[in-house]
Amino acid sequence: MIPPEARNSQNQYALHATEVWLWQQFRAGSREAFEQLTGFFYRDLYFYGYRFTQDTDLLKDCLQDLFVDLWVYRRKVVDTEYIRPYLYKSLRRKIFRELKRGGAQLTDDELPFLELDDDHPTAEQQLIQTELASYQTSRLNALLSRLSARQREAIHLKFYGELTNDQIADVLNVNKQSVANLLHRGLTRLREEWPSLLPLIGLCINALFSRQS
Repeated sequence: MIPPEARNSQNQYALHATEVWLWQQFRAGSREAFEQLTGFFYRDLYFYGYRFTQDTDLLKDCLQDLFVDLWVYRRKVVDTEYIRPYLYKSLRRKIFRELKRGGAQLTDDELPFLELDDDHPTAEQQLIQTELASYQTSRLNALLSRLSARQREAIHLKFYGELTNDQIADVLNVNKQSVANLLHRGLTRLREEWPSLLPLIGLCINALFSRQS
């Protein structure tokens, strides 16, 4: 698993390069590289998937199917440097398929992005932990719950998944402008509802526009 403290460190580029190298080795048939990739991404994929379904058995089955498929079809798996968005999109597709198979009447745009209870670390909590550790996180969670499912998912992918707007657009099957709108409206809503969040939201909005690609 990638150390959390490394996400915003100087080692970010080195970690990305390592992931890409492992991906190439895995595609060439290295089981060791595959196991390391599984260790790198399993936790993040689990928390992402948990936002769509709290049926942990279904989620674990989807994750297992994802990694089994990756190994079985390793020589046909896309050669990409954008491994994280590729895995997010693949898991999202599997969960959507399983929910429909279970009788859920959904379109891709209606796939729910669930709120978690206080016993689970949320992506949004991780986003604000260092800046607002002394604030009432329960209040912030209540505000986040008022955002649309798409807005919460976009925020998760941007600030926890560290994806670019183009990558988020690919995961959500929307265009880049739609992603920018989702993020801007979600962050603006938080700022309007809780003015004391302004310093943090300002940082987030700066990151939003500076990291678009």
